Amino acid sequence: MLYNRIEGLLTGFTHRPAVTLFFSLSFALFCSNAYSELSLNGSAIYKDLGKQQFVAGLFVDTIQDSASTIQLEDSPKRMEVRMLNNYSKRRWLNLWMQSISINNDRESFSGSAQEVIDIMQAPKSAPHKGDIIEYIYHPEQGTSMRFNGTELVSNYPKNVFNILLRTWIGPIPPSTTFKDQLLGLKTADEAVEAEELLTSVTPTSNRVALAASWIAEPIIEAVAPKPLPEAKVAVKAAEIPAPKVVADNLSAKPTDESAELASVPEPTPEELAAKEAAEEEIEFNVAEALAQRDYTPLVVAQIYKSIAYPKRAVQNNQQGTVRIGLVVDRSGELLSVTATQESDYRLLNQAALKAVKKAAPFPDLPEGIKADSFELNLPITFRLQ
Repeated sequence: MLYNRIEGLLTGFTHRPAVTLFFSLSFALFCSNAYSELSLNGSAIYKDLGKQQFVAGLFVDTIQDSASTIQLEDSPKRMEVRMLNNYSKRRWLNLWMQSISINNDRESFSGSAQEVIDIMQAPKSAPHKGDIIEYIYHPEQGTSMRFNGTELVSNYPKNVFNILLRTWIGPIPPSTTFKDQLLGLKTADEAVEAEELLTSVTPTSNRVALAASWIAEPIIEAVAPKPLPEAKVAVKAAEIPAPKVVADNLSAKPTDESAELASVPEPTPEELAAKEAAEEEIEFNVAEALAQRDYTPLVVAQIYKSIAYPKRAVQNNQQGTVRIGLVVDRSGELLSVTATQESDYRLLNQAALKAVKKAAPFPDLPEGIKADSFELNLPITFRLQ
């Protein structure tokens, strides 16, 4: 049954920032308006490496418990991510691209590959704890993306949103529990923590200001001999730095104990941007995205064919999801495998690891994937029908 499911997939404003207070107020108003427009269909916490990584919220026009209905309805929707931990740019990109690869057929993805890459690379900063990332669909305005309240991408086709949505409620979600919670199929008690985090986790004022500075309006002198070129796409941020955001603390008189700390100014958006620029640069294009999309399902299908549901686990009605992290070299040899998130049952955890080892070796990496190795984080769900 698991193999058949994967086999089917194989075939197939620009305003200049002013002061920190302004951004905090604007962001609060934006969040208030966003919540009033749509209803929370469900929320879930994504866990990996034994930690809570982010909380996800799915907002819709009309609450539904059917994944297919939500995907097909041409009505406003919003996917909201509130970060509970820090991510590197590469880790964040891999998380999404791998899930996109196993939940979308090539035809659906290939036509929107560049737009998906644009959305993933639009933020100049890697996601930090407290950040809010939103992927939004509106029938008239298409797909858009916001980072801490600042719109970085707009007017993209509907299919772009659906590609992202399938990573949460498609055939192979992060876990069946994660999907069920977004569809409102779990009890209220199980959703309490996620709902609380959706309202309590907020970005710092500096992170809000930093996101706004990415699209700061350039200063054009009236006597300039040549006009500045217009931005080609919404995701391209102006290179001219925004004004500094400085807290009004001139009247504060620090005590002797706090004098040293008070003398250190809070980082400005420009300084934060410079720090982020020193982070690992990612060169990821459509060719590599398509190569990864084609290769990932091959590995997944090979692993799924090797899965055996332990008899004792069946007899004891044991069910759950095991997330497996594996690394493959260019010749397809398995370099390492580990359970990044275990289920509640030892038999299921062992069966998942055994399936990966049994499935190896895998096909050679395609030329389109330039790295020396390929990393995959795969959820394996054991579920009794």
